[in-house]
Amino acid sequence: MRKSTLLKAIAPTLVLFSTQTMALPFQSIDPRSLGMGGVGVASGTSANASFMNPALLAAAHKDEDFSLEFLGGVRIQDPDSLIDEVGNYQNNDLESQLTDAINRFNQINSSSITSPQQLAASAQAVGDAADIILEQLNKFTNKPLQGEAFGGMVIGVPSKKIGVALAINAYLVGGGNADFTSADNSLVQSVIDDAIATADGSDPTALINNTVVADQISGAGNVVDKLTSAVEARGAAIVEIGLSLAREVNIAGHDVAIGITPKYVALETFDYRVDINTAEFDANQGLKEFSSFNFDMGVAKDFGNGWKAGLVAKNLLSKKYKTVQGNTIRVDPQLRIGASRRNDWLTLAADLDLIENEPAGFESKSQYLGLGAELDLFDWVQLRAGYRHNLSDSAASVPTLGFGLSPFGVHADLALAGDASNDIAVSFQLGFRF
Repeated sequence: MRKSTLLKAIAPTLVLFSTQTMALPFQSIDPRSLGMGGVGVASGTSANASFMNPALLAAAHKDEDFSLEFLGGVRIQDPDSLIDEVGNYQNNDLESQLTDAINRFNQINSSSITSPQQLAASAQAVGDAADIILEQLNKFTNKPLQGEAFGGMVIGVPSKKIGVALAINAYLVGGGNADFTSADNSLVQSVIDDAIATADGSDPTALINNTVVADQISGAGNVVDKLTSAVEARGAAIVEIGLSLAREVNIAGHDVAIGITPKYVALETFDYRVDINTAEFDANQGLKEFSSFNFDMGVAKDFGNGWKAGLVAKNLLSKKYKTVQGNTIRVDPQLRIGASRRNDWLTLAADLDLIENEPAGFESKSQYLGLGAELDLFDWVQLRAGYRHNLSDSAASVPTLGFGLSPFGVHADLALAGDASNDIAVSFQLGFRF
């Protein structure tokens, strides 16, 4: 099986990952949150309280009563344009060019009427084709491709006495990297060196005496089949079923909403190392299943003048999962604070991670500051904008936009986020609110 077959799978799957330890990211991919820069700890509604802060079920706006939501989204991170590099490799069909060049060299070398000039030109063509492959494969090295996909359903009933929400969500997170080995670098470089030696006449038999090339010429194999490079695939598919409960209580004369979300977690890790020159693997051998319980907890304070503050701790029970390859996938606690200001037509909000989170993949560590705004026009149309900045990486800042349409209690939401480093996200939602 040709290496190109496997490389074609890198871009669409978005589930390749290469590192020893992986931590799962803070999920804020619902369209209202995403469109407002990832905020929601204080500005969320009963529709996304289960994801952002369960306490909001007891600190909901007065016009919220019942919500039924269906949502989904995807995020792609390709900071070094690996998808483009793979596309260039495939579109130019570099492997066939090298194979054809070697076959032409063989035909010319075996001909009794071949001139030294023809042999040199043919050897040069082999070297050029091998050099292009070497250059392109080096472009794959240490270039991450990561992604998240999310889908879920929420039923929420806010109340100061007992707010309740049932959330069922599933998400896939992972990433990947093509590993171009030093052995392959030496292998292709040897073809280039021998082609040069043959072309310039310093060793007219160098290319034909190269073992790899000789195998290709005899039909026993080829350079591509002898590559030892690989891709590693690692990530997790997670299903959570959570029941969020919230109540407003009086603490020292102040009404404060407290919420908790106990949740059942079914997690399936995947972890593969596949030779770069084959697309054949047994998917079941790379999977490992786990199940556990965890919980989120949050507080929120509505000051009664449009201001609201919130604090949430997610995944309070730290978990570690060993994959079939002996690598570790972690679920660590996450702590985020937020504040919002709302009137009848405008909501402004800010969220901040209080602790630095380990990366989900090759990206840097994250400690996000999110800023967002929502303009509500007659309760029918919502326009959203935001900005998310990673305090741990000054170059990682992403602008966001969102749109909502809410006629007669039915609403649809769409959000987009993206930056020049190919960190792109899209999220959508359809629901009913009364």
